[in-house]
Amino acid sequence: MMKAIIADHTATGQGVEPAEPHKKRVGFKKRSKIPGVMVTQWMEELPEGKSNPDFLRKPIALTIQEGRTAAFKAVVSGEPRPEVSWRRARGDMNNTDKFRNKYDESTGEYTLEILKVTTDEADTYKCYAHNEFGKAVCTATLNVIEVGFKKKKAMEEADMATTDPAEFRKMLRKRAGRAKPQEKKEGDVDESFWEIMTSAEKKDYERICTEFGVTDYRWMLKKLGEFKKEQEEEQKLYVEAISNLRHIEVKGDGTASFELDLELKDPCSRIFLYKDGVMIPYSENMEMKHNLKKVGKKLVFTVKDLLPEDAGLYQVDVEEVNVFSTEFKIPSVNFIVKIQEVKAKEREDALFECVLSMPLPKIVWIGKNATLEDGDKYSITVSEDKLIHRLLVKDCMQLDKGIYTAIAGIKSCSAWLVIEADSGPPIPYKKKSRKTTQAGGSGLNVEKLAQEQQLKLQMGNGEKNGAKTQDKAKQQKMAMVNGNAEHGEGHGFDNSRSRLDCGGSGGLDRKGQDGHDSGGADLNDIGIKGTGNSNDALSDSGAEYTDSSGRVLPNKDPNVGTSQNSDDPNNNLLNNHQQDPNKEKECLIGNSKNDINQNGLGGHKDDGDAANRIYHGNERMTSDKETAGNPEASTTNTGKNQNALKGRDAQNGQDATNQHKSAKIGGHSVMNGEDDQHASNEQDAQCTKDVQKIKSTHYAQNEQEGLNRHTGISGENNGPSDRQSDRQAESLDNIIGHLKSFGEHELHGKDKNAENTGQDPSDSDENKDRTKRRLRQAPLLPEAVADPGVQFVSGLSNVNVIIGQPAELTCKVSSDQCDGTWYKDGKKLATGEGIIISKDGACHKLTIKNCQADNSGKYRFEADGRKSESILHVEDPPRLNPGDLDKFSEPVVVKAGQNAIFKMPFVGQEPMKIQWYRDGEELIEENNVKIEKFSTHSRLILSKCQRKQTGEIKIKIKNDHGTVEAYSKIVVLDKPGPPQGPIEVGESSATCIEFKWRPPKDDGGSPVKNYILERQQIGRNTWKKIGEVSSVPHYRDTDVDHGRKYCYRIQAVTDEGVSEIMMTEDVMAGTLAFPGPPAAPKVVSACSDCINVAWTAPSNTGGSRIMGYNLEKRKKGSSLWSAVNPPEEPIKEKKYAVKDLVSGTEYEFRVTAINVSGAGEASPPSEFVFARDPKKPPGNVSDLKVTDTTYNTVSLAWAKPSQEVGVQDEAKGYFVEIRPAESIEWIRCNAHPITLTSFTIKGLKTMSMYWVRVIATNDGGNGAPTDVDNYVVAMPPPVRPRFTDQKMNSFMVVRAGNSLRIRVNFAASPWPEVDWLKDGVPVSKRATISTSDGTSQLLIPSSERTDTGVYTVVVKNMVGQETFSVEVRVTDEPKPPGPIALEENVPGTVTVIWESSPDEKRDDRLHYMVSQRDSTKQTWSTVGDRLFNNKFTACNIMPGREYHFRVYAKNDMGMSEPSESPTWGSSRKRDKFVIKMPIYKEYNLQCAPSFLVPLKLHTAPKGYECYMTCAVKGNPVPRITWYRNSISLNTNTNYYITNTCGVCSMLILRVGPKDEGEYTIRAESSLGRAECSTTLTLKE
Repeated sequence: MMKAIIADHTATGQGVEPAEPHKKRVGFKKRSKIPGVMVTQWMEELPEGKSNPDFLRKPIALTIQEGRTAAFKAVVSGEPRPEVSWRRARGDMNNTDKFRNKYDESTGEYTLEILKVTTDEADTYKCYAHNEFGKAVCTATLNVIEVGFKKKKAMEEADMATTDPAEFRKMLRKRAGRAKPQEKKEGDVDESFWEIMTSAEKKDYERICTEFGVTDYRWMLKKLGEFKKEQEEEQKLYVEAISNLRHIEVKGDGTASFELDLELKDPCSRIFLYKDGVMIPYSENMEMKHNLKKVGKKLVFTVKDLLPEDAGLYQVDVEEVNVFSTEFKIPSVNFIVKIQEVKAKEREDALFECVLSMPLPKIVWIGKNATLEDGDKYSITVSEDKLIHRLLVKDCMQLDKGIYTAIAGIKSCSAWLVIEADSGPPIPYKKKSRKTTQAGGSGLNVEKLAQEQQLKLQMGNGEKNGAKTQDKAKQQKMAMVNGNAEHGEGHGFDNSRSRLDCGGSGGLDRKGQDGHDSGGADLNDIGIKGTGNSNDALSDSGAEYTDSSGRVLPNKDPNVGTSQNSDDPNNNLLNNHQQDPNKEKECLIGNSKNDINQNGLGGHKDDGDAANRIYHGNERMTSDKETAGNPEASTTNTGKNQNALKGRDAQNGQDATNQHKSAKIGGHSVMNGEDDQHASNEQDAQCTKDVQKIKSTHYAQNEQEGLNRHTGISGENNGPSDRQSDRQAESLDNIIGHLKSFGEHELHGKDKNAENTGQDPSDSDENKDRTKRRLRQAPLLPEAVADPGVQFVSGLSNVNVIIGQPAELTCKVSSDQCDGTWYKDGKKLATGEGIIISKDGACHKLTIKNCQADNSGKYRFEADGRKSESILHVEDPPRLNPGDLDKFSEPVVVKAGQNAIFKMPFVGQEPMKIQWYRDGEELIEENNVKIEKFSTHSRLILSKCQRKQTGEIKIKIKNDHGTVEAYSKIVVLDKPGPPQGPIEVGESSATCIEFKWRPPKDDGGSPVKNYILERQQIGRNTWKKIGEVSSVPHYRDTDVDHGRKYCYRIQAVTDEGVSEIMMTEDVMAGTLAFPGPPAAPKVVSACSDCINVAWTAPSNTGGSRIMGYNLEKRKKGSSLWSAVNPPEEPIKEKKYAVKDLVSGTEYEFRVTAINVSGAGEASPPSEFVFARDPKKPPGNVSDLKVTDTTYNTVSLAWAKPSQEVGVQDEAKGYFVEIRPAESIEWIRCNAHPITLTSFTIKGLKTMSMYWVRVIATNDGGNGAPTDVDNYVVAMPPPVRPRFTDQKMNSFMVVRAGNSLRIRVNFAASPWPEVDWLKDGVPVSKRATISTSDGTSQLLIPSSERTDTGVYTVVVKNMVGQETFSVEVRVTDEPKPPGPIALEENVPGTVTVIWESSPDEKRDDRLHYMVSQRDSTKQTWSTVGDRLFNNKFTACNIMPGREYHFRVYAKNDMGMSEPSESPTWGSSRKRDKFVIKMPIYKEYNLQCAPSFLVPLKLHTAPKGYECYMTCAVKGNPVPRITWYRNSISLNTNTNYYITNTCGVCSMLILRVGPKDEGEYTIRAESSLGRAECSTTLTLKE
């Protein structure tokens, strides 16, 4: 199954745009809340109630199988309702039978259905939503998975396969070049690309651009900068800072998480999580699939229960602003072999290895909850096929034990690493040596499994080409069969090096291994796998055996095989396995339902058993016991085998007479069936002679050496047992009987062949009878011990030699008097023509001085009837001439921009594979690299070389015989890089400045000859040329002025040019810069007559190097410091041994650094130390107990350990350690020893169990730890709830609309339950209750009068409960009373009567107050207060006066507005008072604006405030406007502007660079306008 993914997001060919009104209109781009949606608005301000289109849910990308229905769904918003249309990037959508648009009124979904999709519909689809106010566009990709094999393509590929090769080459020449990928421009890239890029690291830019098809990097970087700037502006609304972005990754516990540090301006801002543009819910307590954990400013998003569907783009939004995006990719990979538990010894390496189902360049290794990286401790390797991944833990120690995990995608596997302690005795004061052994591994042949998996993957990838491969294979096999039939090849091999591939995808057809019909059995059922050989009928190297169901058959005998080349007369069926056992081939021929050893015909060599067994068909030859017990067993068995063979042929519907089955003995064919027209009669006769010779040799010679020639035994085994002799005799009899089983014409052919050879057919019968008699009469056990004769002490061995070099074949026999004969491929050899035959006692040697290709072959040495054989392989690997190699090794030096040429001649057998490398990376032909390959040499041409191409050049030449490599170097010369800073000032005095710098990082390939220096005095614009200085990066400038600052420019000069300028920082001449104080000295060791002290250099060196240190000491209790070293001899090192001490005295030390300016400030003093011999470690603390516990702390107390002279000394301090109950590791609570005998452990987990112990320590070391008797639970002792507030208000008055807040503090243990009641029932949902840390609070954000009541808090735990009640009155300022009526019931009094206030019924604490004023007074006086009725009588009313009354309503919140009464009484009439005003002449005071005091010039330091002021006049009052660079500042909150009585001022709180410029104040009125300007300059 092949997956065809269409991912072209470009705008090219997207069809016709939607119709008007949004086509070719200029609009404003807006950002949608849904990522990946582009919104355009046609007008800047929309009418009320109208909106532009937008997507509430956009269509998502689909991957669907061919033939199914694809559906894109979208939901849009907008007023008026937008029109929705669909377009595709390539092609139209006019076919209504294929594309259907639907709309669901109930859900508001727009749907595009594509019926019966094919690969032609795989495309990018766009959805448009538009109305009269704007448009919205989004894209979705349709990926189509092909299913099956296309018949049309198969026919085309079949035609291509039958095309003549010459015509095929012409077609290749005419083939058009690959089209260059179109560069994606603005508007063509998916919106998700920018979302990913904004949160990605720079190192991932190239990978992401490749995935999205973006090739214009400059445009991408420019747009990305704009996008980030726009995003930052949007984020400023809600976000204060974003940092520590970590992309999504899979953890060891099977979850995936990503995190970021987010500081919000408003903590209440909402945070949303999106996946592929769809909002997904999440929880904060790990209850859902997606979860959010907040730890301070850190947000950690976690995805549980990972599935392949969880892959996608995850986005985090704050309100409507995106702040982070990360893409989660899940490869479809699994573990074929998981990592296994490893047991290793200390100082030994441990290996974990696993095999994946798909190639993966890297997996994640986790050890003890930490990600492991390749380095000194861990070695992480990947095989070339990227299927095998290994983790090597080097130099294992006890700390390395634990669980190790391998994570591939969302799959993981874990295993333990167990470290076994070394049983050897410890070596004092010496670390045990590291072992060279390695433990671990899967115990499986992972390389073989990986090869099988890779083959499966290749077969899966090539499935679509399967039909083509099968057709080609059938055509080749048909051609081979036809060719054999035409030429009459009895052995079935094509003369054109035809090859039958056992490991290809096409498999084997129904023809047998040697070209004959296998009786209808399909060799594909056998499942032979391997690599074919062009010269072999079957390639059996590394073969596997499987049945038709794919089950691996057991390989009982790996040495069963067939002759390698049927044309080779020297290939003997019995000798074809005498070669190197490592190169011994295996092949299975026969029925797949039978055991491997029961199929095929071939000899083998068993380890430790010299006897050979031959199997044929479904029957096994007679066993050793049967042969030993029945001399006729072999003959009987032979007949059975013959019948079985014929019966099998008959069952398969084949005539036995038409079968071309052959066996090779001594290099000759034995035919079964009719005579082959090309069979040699001489070979038939020779075969008969060979059989007779085999029999005579076997019975004439000793049985120990009887099968040397047939089994490949060279005679190393001296004196085989009688049982072995029996097996040899039995094996020989079985061979002869097996040859007879092929039919009556097996050995001598039919009558026709007999006539051709001049023999009578009856001779064959006589031979058969004679053979049978001879077999029956042969003794199976020797009757007497015979002289063994000459034997081989050491036989010949196979030799591999390089062409042109000498070769030696050596063997040794048991007799010095024995002479032998050498043969090559059956031909006798003699001394001469580069061959030397020599004999040294019993050793016989054949020497070939100059081996050539024709010297390869099979060599045999015969001596006294004994033979030993071996094969000489003359190899022709690639070779290099030493002179050419020396010339090639010389570096090639070129200048930048020039070409470099490397040429390497070589000799060797073709074909050769030639590869060129630069710095270990293989070079391929491209614009600046050209590789020429010839039969005798190869050239590498590098054009327009650049400096960065400098490096090692390697050529690697490889053929079937070996590999050779040669190394050279290319040096590209260019101008040097700039010198490196910063400079190091050695001296800065009143008369001299001495400094040095670092040479250029890259000298351009040439050494630096000198440096060019220039100097500038700060404050001047000119540079003074100092000139050239030596190549030493050091300069001493003596032409300086005291107190002046100087800056230097430095350039490096080489033969290739002058570097860029390196500018130094400012250096002042004549200043004393003393070094800072070093850190406090540390006491390394102490004894009675010496104390070793060490310290570190000061961080501030004063601009010059440290020349030494002065060390001082002081006794405890003294205020005088005494020098340890003479002042004129400063200490050069940062350590010193102080010896001038008084034993038993306590000292402290301090140190002072010295540079060229002098001694600096002294360091803080060290800790006090006694000048005495080391102490003994203290004993155990006693009386350890827990004094107090809380939910987060545990308090301990103990007694000091006792002292014993010479055993344990006084404790100087104590360490407290704690261990959680579920852990095995102790955690130290205090980094430094404490001197008190009590300690409080903080930061514990509530209700957790811990073990605690205390360790005493002193200068002699740590004592033994003392543990508490039992574990400690982090919780306080049980306490009945109680309220801790000293004064608690039981009554509250709250103004309606304000917040109602009741807070109580309590103490209880364990944590209590807190309930709030109102008037005895639970409070309403309007109230928010929060309880934590002994505090509980009830909050109603906006109270109402109905919230009035009695609130009770109930605090309850297992010990008891406590309650507290608060009466709350929610009220407001009362409304005023109603109209007032006045009555006089008694003379001299007035009764004031009023109507009640509307709030009197809702407020039982409301009352009234009455005020009175008469006509003689101007003030109001209170005459009645706290009146709860509506009537009041005022006394002392005087006649002739007017009285006025006011009535107020009052409650707990305040007083209402008054109600006024009518006037009571009458006043005395007075004459009208007339005033005559003088007549004044009117004066016009209007004037145009003008400035009385103008603005002044201002210069302000950065960060300080600036105050501008001026005075302006004008009538009417003019309008004042401030401007900066012609931009109004009146609405800018960064400027404080006032105008008081014409004095206009402006205050800038913190002046910055953006505040520089021209400031203008403008005064405008109806009579005119006036302006005044000034300039603000920023002072450095």
